[in-house]
Amino acid sequence: MALSASLRAQDQPGTRDKNGCKDYQGISRFQGAIIHACSQINYGEFYLGLGEPVEKEFKNHGQFFKKYKAVRGKIYNIQYLLPQETGILKVYENYNNALTNAGFNLLYKEQNKNTCFYREDYYGGDSGPLLKGVDDFYGNKCDRNYYYLVYKGVKDSLDLYVVLFIGTDGDEIIVNQHVIETKPVELGLVNAENIAQNIALTGHSIFYDIHFDTGSAEIKATSDNQLKEIAKYLKDNPDKKFYIVGHTDNTGDFQTNMTLSLNRAKAVVNKLVSDYGVDASQLEAHGVADMCPITNNLTDGNKARNRRVEIVAR
Repeated sequence: MALSASLRAQDQPGTRDKNGCKDYQGISRFQGAIIHACSQINYGEFYLGLGEPVEKEFKNHGQFFKKYKAVRGKIYNIQYLLPQETGILKVYENYNNALTNAGFNLLYKEQNKNTCFYREDYYGGDSGPLLKGVDDFYGNKCDRNYYYLVYKGVKDSLDLYVVLFIGTDGDEIIVNQHVIETKPVELGLVNAENIAQNIALTGHSIFYDIHFDTGSAEIKATSDNQLKEIAKYLKDNPDKKFYIVGHTDNTGDFQTNMTLSLNRAKAVVNKLVSDYGVDASQLEAHGVADMCPITNNLTDGNKARNRRVEIVAR
């Protein structure tokens, strides 16, 4: 995926960006916005809100998300300001369209509910902020008019999360944009709990710890731990059905890769059924060669990300 989220032009900026601040590369601002504050954390933890905020004790904060995911990596924080007359609906629609067109998936959206949750969760009030590097940011004033959005995409070999809070503050609109660059957890063993979480969030789970020799559909013994976790998840969900999908990079002949990806998917299904006691009626094998890449195939690292097996909810 070529990361490029361009936002439609609107108002002209009224002042200059804060010194030392700039847009995150590949995600352009809503034109007319100026950067009020920014910070960068080389490695930190970010809490992705994925369920309606509730009264819940969490790290000395009295309100937190009913469901959340903690991700770790490099964090870029930017706060933009826009004139109030721009309208937050227009700002939201532009961001959503730009990110969706750039290949991002919307994981969660909160709007006009639980009005103070963002300030409580990230800016902390008397408890201090959960998120480092936002000391200069100010949250909403409990306005009922806001959007909180969580997106996931891919940039080269990294998973990319984009978190947006779009709200009003006095005579201005604030856009708090957080970009978290993470190494995908799927590059190692994905346990049954992670599989359940991935499928609940995105409808599929990716596996790189199922190993084959080049050009072969024979599963190597080093795959056993991963297959065991997949089998555990499937047995915990006997009433659900799934596709097992094989993927290749773009090296070699397309038709050969179609056959190879299908045979690898079939091998996984057969192994799960014969060696781990999974019900065969739960699974259906498919191969798609290089038709659904996670990223481009321009480097060896990117090709490795595209070579994978997935379980997809039916």
